[in-house]
Amino acid sequence: MDKRCTICSHPALTEISNALQAGTSLRSLAAQYGLSVSALSRHTKHLRRALAVAVDEAQQNHQAALLDKLDLFEFRLERIFQNAQDRRSLHISLGCVQEALRIFTLREKIRQSQPGNF
Repeated sequence: MDKRCTICSHPALTEISNALQAGTSLRSLAAQYGLSVSALSRHTKHLRRALAVAVDEAQQNHQAALLDKLDLFEFRLERIFQNAQDRRSLHISLGCVQEALRIFTLREKIRQSQPGNF
């Protein structure tokens, strides 16, 4: 927040923020809550920043969940691969190698989509 945002400390903060996100006009909200249009305009910047942070956190959580699932698949795939090796099943072993490559590719895509990675 920039210094003291009158909207952020307003008792109807949630209602005002929801109305702004829904596209209610600044003038309409200003009249309804006895606020200035400029204060509401400044507050929209807070909302955008907060939304960007929330989206980033949600994306990181989603990526972490995907990586956890890939770990589980990789563990199961390793067991299948070892069983196929023990049984000398070349066809199944090759299928496991192909799936391992797909998992590797997915991990790379996830890694590259993370902020700061190229």
